[in-house]
Amino acid sequence: MEATVLIADDHPLFREAMRLVVSSALGEGSEIVECESLDAALDAVRRNPAIELAMIDINMPGMDGLAGLARLRQQAPTLPVIVVSADERHSTVEAAMSVGASGFIPKSFSRDSMTEAVNAVLGGDIYLPPSLADRDTGVPGSSPEQLQDLASRLALLTKQERCVLDYIVGGKSNKVVAIELNIAESTVKAHVSAILRKLKVSSRTQAVIKVGALLRM
Repeated sequence: MEATVLIADDHPLFREAMRLVVSSALGEGSEIVECESLDAALDAVRRNPAIELAMIDINMPGMDGLAGLARLRQQAPTLPVIVVSADERHSTVEAAMSVGASGFIPKSFSRDSMTEAVNAVLGGDIYLPPSLADRDTGVPGSSPEQLQDLASRLALLTKQERCVLDYIVGGKSNKVVAIELNIAESTVKAHVSAILRKLKVSSRTQAVIKVGALLRM
C-alpha cells in the first residue's frame, strides 16, 4: 500500500529513521514530505491535500506541547495523526489521544513496532503502546460499573458517529459506510478514529465487542 506521508521532526536523523519505517510499512513508492517545525507542517498539509498520514513530534519548534497538535487537527480534521515522542508517560499518551491523535509511537520503539503502528492507523484503527492498550482497552465483563462507564462513553458520540458505529457493528467496511452516508471515505475514517478514542478501544473489533456487551445487559 503506497501513500503520501508527512514526517515532522526537528532532528534529521530521526526523520531518516521514520523514512525507513514508512518504506517498510508502505513500500518504496510512498511519497514522504519532511518538515522540521509545526508551521512548516501546517503549510505542507495546506498545500498537499494528498497527504494521508502525519507523523509528528510534539516537542519540535512551534508545537507548544499539545497546542500544536490541536492546531493541526483543527486545520485537517480528517487527517490521521501519529504522535512520535520520547515522552512515554501514560499521561502524555492519554493527553495526545484526547486532543485527537490516532496513534502514539514512543521513540524507543523498534522499527517493526513502528511499522505495525503505521499500518494500524492507516487501516483505520487506533494505535497505543501495548502497556497502555492493555490497561485501557480490555473488554468489559459483567461489572455494572464497567458497563455504566461504557454507556457514558457511548453518550459522548455525536449523532453521525453513532450512525457510523451502527454500520461498524453491522460489519460494514469504511467504503460501504461512505457510500451509504454519501460522505468521503476519509471522513468515515475520521469518525471511526473518534469513536475508538471515545470508547477507549484500539480497533473496530474491540468496539463491536464492547457494544455487544452493553446490548446484552
